[in-house]
Amino acid sequence: EDYLDGDTGITYKTDKDFIRTGKNKVVAPEYYLTIPYFGNMVNSLRTFPEGKRNCYTLKPRQGKNQNYYVRAFFYHGNYDSKNQTQKFDLYLGVNYWATVLAAKDRPWQYYNIIHYSVTDTIYVCLVNTGFGVPFINGLDLRFMNDSPYRSMDRSLSPVVQADLGGHQTQNSIIIRYKDDVFDRIWWLYNLTDSVSIGTETNIDIQGSDDPYRLPVEVLRTAVQPQNGLNSLSYNYTSPYKENFTPEFRVYFHFAEILEQTAPGKLREFTITLNSLNYGPFTLEYLKPLTIRSNITQVQEGQVRFSIDATLRSDLPPILNAFEIFVLWPLPDSPTNQTDGGFNGGNDGRCRWLMKEEEKLQRRDKGARRRTHYLRWLGYCFVIGMVVVKPVVDNLKIGNNKSYTKTLGNLFWSLSNFKCIQS
Repeated sequence: EDYLDGDTGITYKTDKDFIRTGKNKVVAPEYYLTIPYFGNMVNSLRTFPEGKRNCYTLKPRQGKNQNYYVRAFFYHGNYDSKNQTQKFDLYLGVNYWATVLAAKDRPWQYYNIIHYSVTDTIYVCLVNTGFGVPFINGLDLRFMNDSPYRSMDRSLSPVVQADLGGHQTQNSIIIRYKDDVFDRIWWLYNLTDSVSIGTETNIDIQGSDDPYRLPVEVLRTAVQPQNGLNSLSYNYTSPYKENFTPEFRVYFHFAEILEQTAPGKLREFTITLNSLNYGPFTLEYLKPLTIRSNITQVQEGQVRFSIDATLRSDLPPILNAFEIFVLWPLPDSPTNQTDGGFNGGNDGRCRWLMKEEEKLQRRDKGARRRTHYLRWLGYCFVIGMVVVKPVVDNLKIGNNKSYTKTLGNLFWSLSNFKCIQS
C-alpha cells in the first residue's frame, strides 16, 4: 500500500507498476531498523534471484531533457537467513553507477545521482555479477530542473553533504529536513580543531534569492576554529580514483549567524581548494552565501580545502555546510527514442539484442563486462533472456493534497511492507 511518512511529509508508492520481476522480502526481526527521517522503507525489499539484470522503468510526467535526482537504498538485514555477503552492480540506463556490497551486519546504504535524462523513460537496473542475489529497499525520483545542481553533460553524485555545528538527534548522524526543497541527506559533522556556534534567530529562506535554499536548521549552525586558530580545513579521498580520473564540484555554504555587538568588527576570509584560491569574502548578517568551484586537477583523488582569516580580519572564519559532488562521465548514451517503437521494427532490434547478449555471455563466461551489460534499443530490453516491453504508462501524481505538495516528485517504497509474503 502507498503511505505517507510523517517525518518527511513524503508519500511513498509501492513499486508494482514499475517492475515485473523480483520477490518481496522483509529483513529479519532482529535487524529491524527504526531510522528517523527514512520511514519504514529500509525494512522491506525486493530481491531478484532470477535474471542477469532486472530494471525499474520510470516515466516521470516531466519527460525528457530534464534533471532528476535518483536515490537508491540498500539494507540486507539478513532477510534470507543465510548470513552471506552479496555484491552486485547498480546501473542508470546504459551506464554503470555503483557496486553495492551488502551483508547482514553492514549498515544500510544509499546512492544518489543527479541525472540529465535525454529520454522520457529512466531505467534503474540491478545487475547480478555472480556474487549474490541483487536486491533493493527503496528508490526515489525527484524532478530537479529548477535546481542549481543541474547539469546537461554529466551526472553529479554527492559524496559529502555536511551540516556543520549541529548536534546528533535520536542517535542519528544523518538527517533530512522537511523544508529542504531538494531533499538532501545531510551528515551532522564537525571539522577538526573547530567549535560549534549557533543561533535561534529566524532566517528568511523564502524571501531570499539564494537558489540553494538550504534548510533553516542547516544555516542556524556553523563551526569556527578553536581559540587561537584562524583556519578551518578538511580532506576528502575519493574511492573512485582507480576507475577514472575524477572531477569534483564543491559547494561552500555560509551565513553570518552571530550579530556583532562591537561596531567595526570584520570577518573576512579566503578559500583555498586544492591549488585554487578564492576571495576574500565577507558575510552579511543572516544572509546565505554559497561559493561553488569545479576541480579538474585532482591528484590521487584528493579534495582538500582550507578557509583562512585574512590579515585584517578581526574574527575567525566560519562555515555552515559544504557539499562535494563527483562529476560522472557518461560514456554511453541511450538510443534515440524515435529509433523503433512498439510496432514492427522494434522486434528486429530485440532479436539483435538477444543475440548480442548471448555472444557476450559466451565470451565472458561469467566475467563482468560493465560497459556492455545494457544496450537499449528503442523500448526493448532484456531481463534474463526474456524480451520484455516495459511499462510506459504515465506516472500519475493523483489528487491527494499531501502528495501534491511534492510538486510532481515521485517516491515509492519497494514493497507492501504491511502485507508481505515471502
